[in-house]
Amino acid sequence: MSFEEDCNDGEASATKKFRESLDPAVVTAHSSDLPTMRRSSRVAAVVTSRKPEIKYDADALSSTSPGKGKRKAPNASLSKNTAKKLKRGYAPPEAYAHLSPLTDCLAYGLDVVFCGINPGYMSAQRGHHFAHPSNHFWKCLHQSGFTPRLLPPSEDSSLPETFNIGLTDLVDRPSTEASELSCSERVSSVPILLSKLALHRPRFLCLVGISNWEILHKALLQMTGTTGPSKTSGLTGASKASRTSTKNIGLQPFKLCYSTTAGPVNDTSANISETLLFVVPSTSGLVTQYQLPAKIKFFAQLKSLVDQPPSELDTSEMKRIAVPHIHNL
Repeated sequence: MSFEEDCNDGEASATKKFRESLDPAVVTAHSSDLPTMRRSSRVAAVVTSRKPEIKYDADALSSTSPGKGKRKAPNASLSKNTAKKLKRGYAPPEAYAHLSPLTDCLAYGLDVVFCGINPGYMSAQRGHHFAHPSNHFWKCLHQSGFTPRLLPPSEDSSLPETFNIGLTDLVDRPSTEASELSCSERVSSVPILLSKLALHRPRFLCLVGISNWEILHKALLQMTGTTGPSKTSGLTGASKASRTSTKNIGLQPFKLCYSTTAGPVNDTSANISETLLFVVPSTSGLVTQYQLPAKIKFFAQLKSLVDQPPSELDTSEMKRIAVPHIHNL
């Protein structure tokens, strides 16, 4: 045997032993495929080893870079929160000079007068109180029992005669949002509101909107010469609604007292000598802190007080606010 043949036999023997040491699936493969399979294994290993890095980089990018899908969430959330904080600033009266104030729906001796902050843009356009479709006022009025059916805003003028309910506003000039009113405008409107109440003497004044009450509350404290909030302890009967209220909502510890001057000659309510104060959240659809069911609940509390005979409401512990009699405004 030649040296070349001996070398070939040696190589064949070594190759056979190498194949036997491999996995059976690999042994059955053609020997020419072995380099390709080894290359594929190396590529798969490289790809597998890089996956954690790719995932890590994607997570990092999603929290810092704008893009598609989840990477937009942080920026979108930030924009949404920022938009919520944006409010209209003060708008001078001439900005809405093309809109007219609403007509008060009042009469003497009503059970309750609801007082809004000021007419909204759509309300002024249509000439009716709480006319925006998203406003909850008319739903609250109906579902709390003040009206037997859901009234449209166009029937607001029928409230005094039909349901013994009145409507007015603290500030008479319209605007798109209440934030467009100045604080001085609201404060200067308090004496006008008190004059309306002294003239018409309702049993209850319901302030629609906590900010409405905050303005009136400061004015009442000045009139009584006090500097801090009044306590509600000592109240009975009607005070139950006040105890359950939060953030100045519900029956308040003040009462507006009038002189003994008689009212209209033929009016059976001429002996009304005081008006009690009640606060409900704003009925605007933009106010999301209190949803419709919660607003209806506060309206229902007021309705239960209105239904009680005046003699059953103990107001002896409430602070008296003397309001002079006004013959006309």
